[in-house]
Amino acid sequence: MLNNRLFDTDQERLKRAERLLPTWFVPRMMTDVWAFSVLLHDSTLICIEQIRDVRLGADGVYLDVILMDAPPPQAPSRFRWLWAPTTRTRASLANRAVMAAFELADR
Repeated sequence: MLNNRLFDTDQERLKRAERLLPTWFVPRMMTDVWAFSVLLHDSTLICIEQIRDVRLGADGVYLDVILMDAPPPQAPSRFRWLWAPTTRTRASLANRAVMAAFELADR
């Protein structure tokens, strides 16, 4: 049996994401490539370019993201920043660990 998610349109993915995580940043961060960040419980800021999908796992909601490949130039040193350590930039984040999501200034 084929996984139907492989054939989802962008609009279907966005609607599913908004049902799982009805917050302002879902449509913004799924439809644009930009400098965004999510703040985790331990004060780590994860630098992401885009949310590719929001999906329901066995233990909660996950954000499938594209990580930035470098920290933003304006990254204050008082925070711990996390970005892709290699050219492979795909990652999944457990939504339960995310405290806030926001846009960063242009790079």
